[in-house]
Amino acid sequence: MTLEHQDRSGWSLRRWPFEFGSWSVSNAYKHVSRSRLRLLIIVFLALFLVWEVLTRSLAAYFADASPETALGLRSDNPTALLNLADDKLSLDQHFTLLDPVLAPRRNSGSAGRSYAKGVETGQDLDGVDASQPLSGESQSTQAAGNDPAYAQIRSWTELALLRNPLNARAFRILGQLSDLTSDEKRTEALMQAAVRRSMHESIAVYWMMRKSYQDQDYPAALRYADILLKTRPQALPYVMPLFGKLAEIPDASNELKQLLATNPSWRPQFFGYFPASITDARTPLDILLSLKDTPVPPSAEDLRTYLNFLIQHGFYDLAFYTWLQFLLSEQLAQAGHLFNGSFETIPSGLPFDWVFIGGSGVTIQIAARPDQPADRALFLDFGPGRADYKDVTQLIMLAPGNYKFRGQYKADLVSQRGLEWRIACAGASAPIGQSVTFKGSTSAWTDFEFSFTVPNENCPAQYVRLVFDARSESERFITGSIWYDDLQITRETVVDSSSQQ
Repeated sequence: MTLEHQDRSGWSLRRWPFEFGSWSVSNAYKHVSRSRLRLLIIVFLALFLVWEVLTRSLAAYFADASPETALGLRSDNPTALLNLADDKLSLDQHFTLLDPVLAPRRNSGSAGRSYAKGVETGQDLDGVDASQPLSGESQSTQAAGNDPAYAQIRSWTELALLRNPLNARAFRILGQLSDLTSDEKRTEALMQAAVRRSMHESIAVYWMMRKSYQDQDYPAALRYADILLKTRPQALPYVMPLFGKLAEIPDASNELKQLLATNPSWRPQFFGYFPASITDARTPLDILLSLKDTPVPPSAEDLRTYLNFLIQHGFYDLAFYTWLQFLLSEQLAQAGHLFNGSFETIPSGLPFDWVFIGGSGVTIQIAARPDQPADRALFLDFGPGRADYKDVTQLIMLAPGNYKFRGQYKADLVSQRGLEWRIACAGASAPIGQSVTFKGSTSAWTDFEFSFTVPNENCPAQYVRLVFDARSESERFITGSIWYDDLQITRETVVDSSSQQ
């Protein structure tokens, strides 16, 4: 009994190591299996993440350069989808009005080439009527609903919007498609959604600007115009027709004046286009006068554009009146038949003041007189060699009658032809009066004068010019300098001999 117990106990003791070893091998096997499974999962996740990163990165890289390739990698890439939609829109005749200024640009691809074409060919962007539909073509609800191309664009855009619900461009594209239908409320809602998400969606801003104008909401129209021009300055030709209309509507004109008084960044370009955008030649003067006493009054360039416009159209009286309105009080007191003839003030470059047009081989300036440093005079320095001299000019307004031109000069000039002062009617080449030819050398200031007559007809304004009348290249050789000072024009009284008898 004891032996058997011992045998059994011994048997039992002998088996424990084996059983213990079996348990260790089984447990280790299970542990290794779990490790392998974990490793496989990690490797799979790593490969998945690498694939995700690669496809997303490559899709993002190709989204602009090659949207089709990007969609081959990621079929739901929002940028690629919207680029394809914009490319399709750029080729559609219903949207050509907005090409190339307002349409978004990409670095390459068909859209980039299409948008650039309008600029390269000098496409005329003026004359856009703000009262016409945005598309610029006849709208067709049936075409917008059934055209497979529009359906494809809408599908791409809606998928992009599903992936990126805050994408402003997607709302704008859907708004453009809606603009081809009769559902104006939906179009407005989509365009507003685009503008709320990004003011850089210029097409949507432009649409809202025109819609506001059509609804006679002029403050909103001006607000959208300001946004558009601050984000896309090159869109100014599209906006100028609307500015021209608003400037001639009394209620809207006041709003426009207040906006311009804030001196927006696009104001200088505005005055460059404005004269060609109005129907009444006096409208720009009204706008300019409203800005005269503001912290930022009109610049000389703003005035020059308007004055040149009036002169080109023969409105000399209005041009002269406009120029007088912006003279300082001390300048106004000196305004006579010839302005600034003593050259004591720096010329503004405006037509009724001295205008110097630079050229090669000559320096033109207002300088202190050598004999009277406190006084100034006109100084021209030539050569050596040929001079491509452009006239010194001033536009004047003389009534019909007899006049005398007087002045002083001091010369040290070597030239075959020399210089001459000439007066001619605006629009005519033949002079109605001219001085002697100035050349050679004078040791002191010398007086000169000549008489001329302004005819009764076809001479509403006149040009005073200092001319270098070289008739050939060989006669353009001129060397030396010359001074002019104390120029003036006086009216001559003609005594009627019959009245003395």
